[in-house]
Formats: sequence, C-alpha cells, structure tokens
Amino acid sequence: MNYLRYVPIVCIIGAIVGFISVTQLWVHSVAEYPWLSDMTGLDLMNCDWGGFQAYVPMIVVLLSALTVIISVMTMTVRGFWFGTFICLIFGMGTMIVTSLFSMWVVEGEKMVHFVDIGFWLSYVAGAITLLGVALQYSMMFRKPVKAK
Repeated sequence: MNYLRYVPIVCIIGAIVGFISVTQLWVHSVAEYPWLSDMTGLDLMNCDWGGFQAYVPMIVVLLSALTVIISVMTMTVRGFWFGTFICLIFGMGTMIVTSLFSMWVVEGEKMVHFVDIGFWLSYVAGAITLLGVALQYSMMFRKPVKAK
C-alpha cells in the first residue's frame, strides 16, 4: 500500500482547524474599553470599525476551503504534483492575513492586545497546513527502497 499518497490529509486537518477558527472568539471584551465586545469571526463582518481586517476570518475560511480542494486533488489526480506548492501558498496566506489582523488599530488600540482563541486557531491552521506541505515535499523526492 502506498501510504505516501495520503500525506495531504495533514493539510486537510489544517484546513478543518481554519474552519473551526471562524466560529470561535476572535476578540474578547475588556472592561476599560466599552466599545469592545466579544466577537467571533462571523460577528466581525458586521462590526463598524472600518478596515478590511474585519473580513480576515472569512478570508481564512476561503483559503481553508481552497486548501481542502487542492489537497483532495493532490490525492486523487495523477500528475497533480504542483498541488503541494499551491497549498504552500494558501498556508502562508493564512498566516499572513492573520498577522495583518493583529496589526489592526481600532480607536487607537492594536487588536493584538484583545485577540482570543479564534485568532490563534487561525495561526495553527496555517502552521498545520505548512507542516503537511513540508511532509509532502520531503516525500516527493524520496527514493523507493528495493526489496532484497
């Protein structure tokens, strides 16, 4: 059995974490800041703080969905070797847009001080995707062992 064909499942696991991150709290409330309330990734789309960063959780979901599609194609379609590199771009994109969210300034305060578990799960999703890409890439150039 060729188990190397199923290594892209690691990227799919990372994408599932990305889907979960949007349903968790991205911003938690602090008593000193009355304008700040608990918000999930879905709630951020309806906030009136301005800036594209409110849509970062949805961008993470989009990148996760594309990662699942490409990973499944990598497992099923023969000759789709470049899917690994496409997943690399999506994993890095997830981590970059999550970093942009942490640099968002609202009411003179950076969001990095108020982030919650959804934000960190988004980073974990990107990291797991990149781990899956590294495993796939290292397996690509592996020479088969000959039986004696």
